[in-house]
Amino acid sequence: MSNRNSWEEMSIEIQKRSVVNTPLEIKSAKNLRAEILKALNIALDEKILLTELHEILKLLKLQASSVIKQKGYSEIMGGEKNSNRNELIPHFKLNNGCWFDFAITIDETVSPAEIIAFDFEIRYPPEISNWFLRFDLNTPNHENDNKNMRFHFHPNNEDIQIHSPPMSPLEILHLFLYGIKIPEKQRS
Repeated sequence: MSNRNSWEEMSIEIQKRSVVNTPLEIKSAKNLRAEILKALNIALDEKILLTELHEILKLLKLQASSVIKQKGYSEIMGGEKNSNRNELIPHFKLNNGCWFDFAITIDETVSPAEIIAFDFEIRYPPEISNWFLRFDLNTPNHENDNKNMRFHFHPNNEDIQIHSPPMSPLEILHLFLYGIKIPEKQRS
């Protein structure tokens, strides 16, 4: 067996393990939005989040899914889609200068409801670096699902995908709020 075949088999196992071990079942999209709002409010009270409450309420939208346009699929948007990483597009701002946004797609046609896709991206302040980190869970049957990379992250490069550790949207949000620090001295 070639190493390529071994890697493909490993990818299947890694993907299975990631999806199985990630808590993706939720009570409802409305309930998840409330949990996210609570986490953002706590971060605001702790002065971790600089985005004001009125801005948070404006950025955190629950709407019909733009990914799956069928009844029963919803989306929680945390800011606007920003694939060009334009600082002028509304987003959440952290006290360290980092900024982030996210989108979560939820299937409410099943019980319990299930998170079927998301993307969370955080960026360093441009005056420090163009660094970004994005966590993706693609929809079932997406081309990345067929490559066993449905759940992955991009470490500062769109073309690099690495299997993601099993993390729920709330866990990723907490990572962004509390776990990503800007080192005082940047390594070259």
